[in-house]
Amino acid sequence: MAEQAADPVLDITDLTHRYGDLQVLAGVTLRVQRGEFVSIVGPSGSGKSTLFHLIGGLVTAESGTIALAGEPVAGRRGLVGYMPQQPALLPWRTIEENVVLARDIAGAPRRASRELARQWLDRVGLGRFARSYPHELSGGMQQRAAFLRALICDHDLICLDEPFSALDAMLRTEMHRWLLDLWEAERRSILFVTHSIEEALLLSDTVYVLTRRPATVAERVEVPFPRPRRDEVVDDPEFVRIRRRLTDLLRNETS
Repeated sequence: MAEQAADPVLDITDLTHRYGDLQVLAGVTLRVQRGEFVSIVGPSGSGKSTLFHLIGGLVTAESGTIALAGEPVAGRRGLVGYMPQQPALLPWRTIEENVVLARDIAGAPRRASRELARQWLDRVGLGRFARSYPHELSGGMQQRAAFLRALICDHDLICLDEPFSALDAMLRTEMHRWLLDLWEAERRSILFVTHSIEEALLLSDTVYVLTRRPATVAERVEVPFPRPRRDEVVDDPEFVRIRRRLTDLLRNETS
């Protein structure tokens, strides 16, 4: 997708932020277009989580701008769907109750929220676990429930903060396929943080590479592979070439 396309869901311009004397971001500019899947990769400690806190309105930026659907964020919360590294499901709530948690907090009608949750749980193969509790589900099933909690909030943008980092390799591959299938059907705008260059290239339309702290954008890569995208793309010579180039770029940032 072209960087200059109109009407971005997320538009970040020259974003700078520090915590006391520690400067974390130094002029980050990036965009997520409507229906686009964008990933961010960078060295550990480069400010990826801080960027999500700023987008989510948990923290106000020192300078620069963040706009969601054309409206400034400026510390306003609850404007994006968010999924953290861990599922963070409340153990005393059923899966259905966890899925509707954000809608409950937002004051959405209870009956409509539960009906929507049941429809989505059925759609992703969790319908018979609606009244189960988190400890009764596998790690992958908990991740699906956590993603649905972000999805059914009906925000323009869903932020995923390394959601598969704690999963083993086989389950991680399974979740990639699940997420791609669901995203390709829904085409919601997603901003995805990951440490894995291969994961970013497999899932995304666009990848932003951050420098070491204080972070700025080292490179923006438009991923050239068509959709629907299958696992075999990782063996494509062009995929291997781009992965190697980005690996070298990150290695330079961490050396």
